[in-house]
Amino acid sequence: MIINAGGIFQGKGAKRTMLKLCIIGCSQFVYDFIYDCTKRFPMKLAAICDSHTNTAAFTERYYCPAVYEDYMEMLDMEKPDLVISFPAYKAQYEVTRNCLLAGAHVFSERPICLNTQQALELIEIQRQTNRYVMPRLNRRYAPSYVMAKNTMEKQEFGAPTMYLAKYHASAYESEEIFIWNHAIHHLDVARYLLGELKLLHVERAYVDPRRMGYNISFRSDQGCIGVIQTSSLQYGEYPMERVEVTGNLRNVIVDNIRSVQYNRPAPSRVNIASMQFDEDGDTLIWNQNFAQLNNFTFYGFENMFEHFVDCILTHKQPMPHMEDTLKTLELVERLRELVNQEIEA
Repeated sequence: MIINAGGIFQGKGAKRTMLKLCIIGCSQFVYDFIYDCTKRFPMKLAAICDSHTNTAAFTERYYCPAVYEDYMEMLDMEKPDLVISFPAYKAQYEVTRNCLLAGAHVFSERPICLNTQQALELIEIQRQTNRYVMPRLNRRYAPSYVMAKNTMEKQEFGAPTMYLAKYHASAYESEEIFIWNHAIHHLDVARYLLGELKLLHVERAYVDPRRMGYNISFRSDQGCIGVIQTSSLQYGEYPMERVEVTGNLRNVIVDNIRSVQYNRPAPSRVNIASMQFDEDGDTLIWNQNFAQLNNFTFYGFENMFEHFVDCILTHKQPMPHMEDTLKTLELVERLRELVNQEIEA
């Protein structure tokens, strides 16, 4: 397989393999961002499905051969290889299930499932159809978090001992959607960086039905203790996200998804001859050059699409796959249980 700027090709001198793409749910997020992230990869839009208002806005900007309001009709008529699925929150599981049964791979908005039983059913359908679903847990592919994980895997970093994270947001539609759409993302980041977790305790701050927040205490299977502070109490126009992981005399910090800082013990600087950078000490900071014209983005969507398309064309299961996502969903169910205990106390 050859991967280059033009996309993915099968074999030496082979013709480019184009995946037939359909989109379910043309929200502003899909219109403004998600579809644009597919342009470097071998997929061709065949059809979209949504309300007339959303499809009209989408087709005003993008050429689309066919438009539907019934996604089942679209699946039957178009027979896509890949579906980007961003339907209404409670419809995600049913839509994903029907796409798999129609023979399509699915890139879906999170959480996909609203309980672990639905996830187990999708795992079985994947096995039957040999088609896969990949949830939008894109921080696993964000450059800053990949760099942090690679740093943590260095022998010098040692075993993670403490984890401190804050992930805030503007007001959400409801507490249920906040947990299943927002908190799930950050429980998954902790799993990605630390491995499996056990949630121990939750404290809840409540302002009104759209604004609430939690302090979530946990311990990883490897012994790292941590706190995740997550809320819908702040405002999306300023930085609200920061993760710090402590290792052996070192820590790594991801700030505002765009900054990575690796703090290491500094050498002794007692005279002018020692006033220089130490390759094995001092702080490393990732400083991206924004003056260069390029397509680099910080959010990981292009990296996710590249991985998923590669998996489709080579008949491999993507990561995160549903078996892995099931473990994150189990944490969300545990969070919901602890929140209910806090409400009832």
